[in-house]
Amino acid sequence: MNFIIPKNYKFKNKILGIIDYPTAICNIIWNVFLYFILKNISVKIPIKICLFSSLSFPVLLLTIVGFNNESPLFTLTYIFKFLVKQKVYLFKKSFK
Repeated sequence: MNFIIPKNYKFKNKILGIIDYPTAICNIIWNVFLYFILKNISVKIPIKICLFSSLSFPVLLLTIVGFNNESPLFTLTYIFKFLVKQKVYLFKKSFK
């Protein structure tokens, strides 16, 4: 059985078909960072688990859902580039 794949189709390697590798690595780094921060806080274990899950789950949801099928990593870079070099174009039509 032969499948015809269009030439403009891009293959993206993904983990389990939902998260691409750079975003998964970013999630792992975020979770390790949270782990080390929560490890040094002196609170009970159930509170640490709740804090860890409440801070890591929204990030995981954003990576799965994404913004308009765009990687959240690229979205953050677009936002950062916009904040660094803001250009606001205002069109004023003058009525005379």
